Amino acid sequence: MEITENEEGKRVDLFLSESLKKRGFVVFSRSFLQENWDKLISVNNSFPKTSYKLRKGDRVEIDWEKLKKLESSLDRSDDIIPEEGDLDILFETEDFLIIDKPKGIAVHPGIGNLSNTLVNRVRGYLELKGVYDKNLKRAGLVHRLDKGVSGVMVFAKTVPMQNKLQKQFEARIAKKIYLAQVEFRQLVTDIENILPQKSLDIYKEVEDIEKRKFVFNEEWYKVEGYIERSSKNRIKMAFKRYKSGGAKNALSYIKPVSQDLLLVSIETGRMHQIRATLEYMGIYIKGDTLYKNNKGKNIPERIELRSIFLSFLDLKDEYFSICKI
Repeated sequence: MEITENEEGKRVDLFLSESLKKRGFVVFSRSFLQENWDKLISVNNSFPKTSYKLRKGDRVEIDWEKLKKLESSLDRSDDIIPEEGDLDILFETEDFLIIDKPKGIAVHPGIGNLSNTLVNRVRGYLELKGVYDKNLKRAGLVHRLDKGVSGVMVFAKTVPMQNKLQKQFEARIAKKIYLAQVEFRQLVTDIENILPQKSLDIYKEVEDIEKRKFVFNEEWYKVEGYIERSSKNRIKMAFKRYKSGGAKNALSYIKPVSQDLLLVSIETGRMHQIRATLEYMGIYIKGDTLYKNNKGKNIPERIELRSIFLSFLDLKDEYFSICKI
């Protein structure tokens, strides 16, 4: 974004704080921002001190992905209101819950949305059973799905399990596979070359890559590049082949299983990675009006993207996996 006369002379840390409030982030204090200032915001492609005063025409880029991670790291467990609500529990042990998240429900409370989220329901469920551990952060949350996305998620029920899962997601030991129902604006030649003549058995395809310990062969199309905030629509992310500014590396593998269904495995967990990567390739997830239209301002409540596979190690270091289409 470009600084106007109204913002000229304003300290950059104050500008960031005000921008966060407008976007509905947790209201970070200026002292918190200063303590976590490293590369949160760039001005003219360099990283300023907190005391820098903005000038008209300055080009400012905010690292929203890093800010989201900072927001997630805050322990706001006391703000989570326990609620009763539908939970599709696929599997449960003393240490974790596997839940099938429906479309249209947020995973975690945010500003202006403190109730009716998956975390509220998980806490309510565990408290009703008398097994809720108040030492858990965010009711056992360890990873997220966008509001419009459905599928398999894991919640920790104990602090050791939460710590172990968080480390696995950070180190990319935990694996996820998504299924996207799509439409093509155009066909990338490499994708066209691996389109199946007849629909493949999705369960068999997942089983195959699991057996190969996620070593992808030529049947999976590798897409490697960078993701940053879109310059055309600040609500969106954009995929690029080459690094620029504060863009983050992104690696995905794609395998068509029919003429309009894709399996997607992401090796990096960037914001809107699948949606932005597919858009770059001229492919759109059905229902995703935001990524089909550069002028779109509304985030869709439901899109045809689903997390169908999840695997990780439990506290005994035994391998656990689940697949549900």
